[in-house]
Amino acid sequence: MRWLTFFLLLYFATALQAAHLAQWSEFGYFHIEYILMLAVFYALFAEKDSALLACFWCGLMYDLTGQSLVGLEAILAGMIALGIVRIRMHIFRTSVLGQMVITFLAVLLFLAGRLLLEHLALALAGRPVPIINLLAFTGIILSSSLYTAAVAPWLFRALFLLGDMLGFDMQHRRGMAR
Repeated sequence: MRWLTFFLLLYFATALQAAHLAQWSEFGYFHIEYILMLAVFYALFAEKDSALLACFWCGLMYDLTGQSLVGLEAILAGMIALGIVRIRMHIFRTSVLGQMVITFLAVLLFLAGRLLLEHLALALAGRPVPIINLLAFTGIILSSSLYTAAVAPWLFRALFLLGDMLGFDMQHRRGMAR
């Protein structure tokens, strides 16, 4: 894996996410999680160790640009990457439907986990948040997960055009032991 290419892609994904490119609503609904899409791409196609480290870096960048607890997104992204790496041998990674389902589940788990852990930390600090606030974010989480999943296969195809610049074998098959 070529780390310089990865960090350039991570920088680009962070800039796109910070600019809210292709966001449909100013209230947070239907926005694309570019950093998480990059993490899912590397979790699906890079070697195991490189994939885990790349997803941790994606989570760390999410931490540095966000307003939540530092380290929370890095740990969540690493855990989701570990799950994807463990199941990727049992799915067709090159299938558009498989990429959409994995991206949807990864973004859904990431955003829901972040929300729940933030509210748990606030409750432990003595500043509980009303349950209605948790329910208000459900629409944002679902819409963002669906929108990101719909865009992910097309972004993955664009990343495949980089070819050897990514530094890993693009011809992964279902039965390969990686």
